[in-house]
Amino acid sequence: MSKLIEEIRSVAMNTGADIVGFAPAERFDCGPEKTHPRYYMPKAESVVVAAIGYPRAIGEVWGTYEDEGCTPTPYMWFGFAQLNWDLSRVALKIAKTLESHGHKGLPLPPSGSLMQYRYVQYFDEWNRYLGDFSHKHAALAAGMGTFGWSNLFLTLEFGARVRLISVITEAEFETPDLIPSERLCQPKLCGYACVNTCPIGALSKDEFQEFKIEGQLYQYGALDHLRCRWCLDGYTRGSGSRTHVEPPDRIKQAALAKAAQKRYLMDRGLFAYTLIDFCGKCMHQCPSPEFEYVPRPIKRLQDRTGCYTVTSSGT
Repeated sequence: MSKLIEEIRSVAMNTGADIVGFAPAERFDCGPEKTHPRYYMPKAESVVVAAIGYPRAIGEVWGTYEDEGCTPTPYMWFGFAQLNWDLSRVALKIAKTLESHGHKGLPLPPSGSLMQYRYVQYFDEWNRYLGDFSHKHAALAAGMGTFGWSNLFLTLEFGARVRLISVITEAEFETPDLIPSERLCQPKLCGYACVNTCPIGALSKDEFQEFKIEGQLYQYGALDHLRCRWCLDGYTRGSGSRTHVEPPDRIKQAALAKAAQKRYLMDRGLFAYTLIDFCGKCMHQCPSPEFEYVPRPIKRLQDRTGCYTVTSSGT
């Protein structure tokens, strides 16, 4: 299998991947049954995970059109939309390489609305999103990094500035070591930058979720998924868009649909035709993995939700 590993890694990296990992199917046993690799492929033994990172400068320049010296567009394209296409090509190449060696390979699309198709009718009931499959948990099981308090996946190479994709396969590979959370996420050192920078307060500093894989404990902050979605879809000032729609206290799918009708025209075009997320502040302002980046402070609006970035002049 070592030759197959090297071939897969070579194919993936020649197609654009920065990191490739291999996760044993048994490491998904602690998760939901219907997101397990064997739910989709009964004889699955492994998941091949690929990642592409983006430069720190893209996150540093991210901001709204009102912030001096800032623009959200490099992230929208080079940190999200373009990476989804590049990752899709990588996953297809991996699947075809596995198949050429007599192993089934099932590529799964990048995270986003496509990966939240199966359980959409339950989102209001659960007050959270559950994807068809979790690339983040797959990358964790592959020893590629760990969860941050932000709910984002952090890698040794790029921290949170990374996107992921997975291929389920019947091929079996060696089991990698797991990476502990504290190696990449140190919220007391950064002052919970992910919590403090969220325009809509979707992430808790005090409440958390946790789970174990092979005795290794992982924790991440409790996230109000639908409030987070409100920012990702660009409905709040400070999320990168030109649109502002004040959210209800308890957001449901119907409220998101109504807000979509009130989008600023240019925001509507960006969202519809480039399949982007507007927000990503928790990702951009996370100082992992080198912890040398200083997150930019924000000031929350007093009369409504949202925020703006505080400049060097204090405004």
